[in-house]
Amino acid sequence: MPRKKKYKKDKNLPVVLLEDIKGIGNLGEIKKIKRGFAIFLLRNRKVVVINKNNFDKLENMKLIAEKNRQENIKKIEEIKQKIENLIFEAYIKIGENKEVYNSITKNDIKSFLINNNIDIKKYQIELEKPIREVGNFTIPINIGYGLYANLKTIVKEQKI
Repeated sequence: MPRKKKYKKDKNLPVVLLEDIKGIGNLGEIKKIKRGFAIFLLRNRKVVVINKNNFDKLENMKLIAEKNRQENIKKIEEIKQKIENLIFEAYIKIGENKEVYNSITKNDIKSFLINNNIDIKKYQIELEKPIREVGNFTIPINIGYGLYANLKTIVKEQKI
């Protein structure tokens, strides 16, 4: 009796990306992604599975997604201009023996930006370590889509 051939299910699903996904691809690209990860992305509405029924709708979805992306980039450009026009002036407390008693941290920068109606998350501020010295600094802020804004910062001393 001959054996029946077992057909392997393809472990990868063809999908269209609805936004840029780091490590996978950019908006509108067709990629084959492992089934489990594709299900995760489907639940988060970041991809659409390609099949016979929705293949015609994909072009329309690509156009809408590209339009949304362009709108987001315009908003981000406006935020970039706002940030680059600001000057953050901060003070650090310095004792008699040049001892520094406080520093400028990401939280200080975030609260300054929020006071100026700019909503930035703490992880977007690329400050390697807190500022503990007097001077002029430029702090890069990742605002999305590979764009960075530079916040001018002036740190002055405050005698105790």
